[in-house]
Amino acid sequence: MRQRIEVTGDGIIVTSVTEPLISVFGQVVRPGATDVVELPWVEISQISVSAIELPPDGLRWVSLTVDTTWGEYFELAEDAVGYAATVSELCRRSGLRLPDSSASTPAHQVIWTPDRSQLLGLSEDGRVQQ
Repeated sequence: MRQRIEVTGDGIIVTSVTEPLISVFGQVVRPGATDVVELPWVEISQISVSAIELPPDGLRWVSLTVDTTWGEYFELAEDAVGYAATVSELCRRSGLRLPDSSASTPAHQVIWTPDRSQLLGLSEDGRVQQ
């Protein structure tokens, strides 16, 4: 599956593309699909970055999780298109430093919440209030 994430003035757009599954005989077993989910700022409860180490080799899995107000979440791997730009923009909007995903210990850091943006004088769409 390929993933893409983008920050807009209205919220976050998450795109997931699943390639078709083809049998060894060249027949399509499952068609491919493209899902595009537009999440307005008011429907996002928080966005966090997590890094975990996977045994036995200690490989790191870094991901961005977008939690919604209705209980769903979207997890995007570090190799998703737009990942770095999204993390950078969300940290800028929240007034936080960029998280260090290469740190030696596993980490979980919330990088955006509606409350944090309001405390910094930002509107719900992440723009500076006048």
